[in-house]
Amino acid sequence: MSSSEENSLHDLLLESTSSVAELLKLAAHPARIHIMTLLLRGEHEFSGLMQQTRLSKTALANHLRLLVEEELVEKSGRGEYCLTTDGRELLKTVAVMYRSSVHRQEAMRELLARRYTEGLKEVKHLVKKVISKKVEYQPCWISYTGAVAGCLRALGTDCDTMKVGGVSGYAFLINVAKGATCPSGPTAFHAKTWKQIRKATEDLGWTLETVAFDGDYPEKEGAPTSKEIEKTRKIFEKIKQEVDEKNHPVVLWGLVIPEYGIVKGYEGNSYIVSTYRSLMGQPEDLVPFHDLKAPGCLDSIFFRDRVKRRSEDADKEALQRAIDFASAKVPVLSNYVAGPEALDEWANVLETLPEDKQNYQGNSYVGVCYCEGREMCAAYLKRLAKKHPGKQSKHLLKAAEAYEKGWKLLKEFTQLFPFGFQGHMELEKRKKGADLLRAEKPCEEESAEYMKTALEEWK
Repeated sequence: MSSSEENSLHDLLLESTSSVAELLKLAAHPARIHIMTLLLRGEHEFSGLMQQTRLSKTALANHLRLLVEEELVEKSGRGEYCLTTDGRELLKTVAVMYRSSVHRQEAMRELLARRYTEGLKEVKHLVKKVISKKVEYQPCWISYTGAVAGCLRALGTDCDTMKVGGVSGYAFLINVAKGATCPSGPTAFHAKTWKQIRKATEDLGWTLETVAFDGDYPEKEGAPTSKEIEKTRKIFEKIKQEVDEKNHPVVLWGLVIPEYGIVKGYEGNSYIVSTYRSLMGQPEDLVPFHDLKAPGCLDSIFFRDRVKRRSEDADKEALQRAIDFASAKVPVLSNYVAGPEALDEWANVLETLPEDKQNYQGNSYVGVCYCEGREMCAAYLKRLAKKHPGKQSKHLLKAAEAYEKGWKLLKEFTQLFPFGFQGHMELEKRKKGADLLRAEKPCEEESAEYMKTALEEWK
């Protein structure tokens, strides 16, 4: 606002303090705000306003009379009312101011605390249900594979994290943020890439149903909005139904940030879960259904029907997917780099970004994820060679060998930067790390070439 506009407002308010106070006093009543808000969507009849506000006929008539006298509302026909231009502008101005006010944030926190603590106290006996099948998150840094493997094992499928990572293609993809040592890389995939991973996961024996809502949850720091909470409630009710009727576990994003975990039951308004917390010696506390930390989207995965495919066809498709993922022939988000080139980007960031801009947790987390991924790739390719002996086997074993070299290099990297939330990242150590990443790049390229040759021989 310019100084001339400020001076003009100053003079106007100074000359009209009583009138302005009367206007604000008139509007400052819950019932009148309610009436004006209903009229914001268009004309309403008197009877409709009575029904929605639940005011008596006399009380509603008095409120409307005051609003009409102050020219915030006007009669648009017999028994019909609408907002005036002044009424609409006043309501919009107040709403915009309130949306960003500290008062609103405090009110929302109090509302949530009341709704989700006192509300639970009123329930004498919390309903609790846990699926009868034994289900546990499988030891794994890449949480999608750990959660999916745990669910599939509970559903009677012979499956481990190596198989999930290999068949889905997840283990073969290296993805890092541009210009930052950010922990989001192992999960920040393009929607089309996620779709491929989910579809491929069905080759492990079960069709999947995804229930998701786009956008960060919560969108802003602090308490989620009522609309955001409603989305988590819809997922919660669907998961409860799955537990009650199907006796199935569900994979859910955001039980731990930024990770997938397993829901194996519910108690009251909270999830009973199995996540990587247990692997770190941390307690698996109940997670209130609205208390998710879900960057990117609210995402849940349900296991629907058993399926069976011809094994050789599925394995050939899995190998082609591994090649595509390893070579970054998949859609990649604009602020990320995937495939062998991601290792150069990661190395350059380590060397050139000032120490105070480095993110130790992000760097160490990405390190353990991709170190584990190289081990998964090697193990999966060895299994594939053993399962389908032929001309392609030696090339699959060569690809596995190259991945094992990469795994050893990244293992050294994780010894330089053990996983933790904080740590030292002096330049000398970062340069050693960058050298290891650059040495790992040809291992990735070599692996992809061997896999291509293996597929050609297999055909």
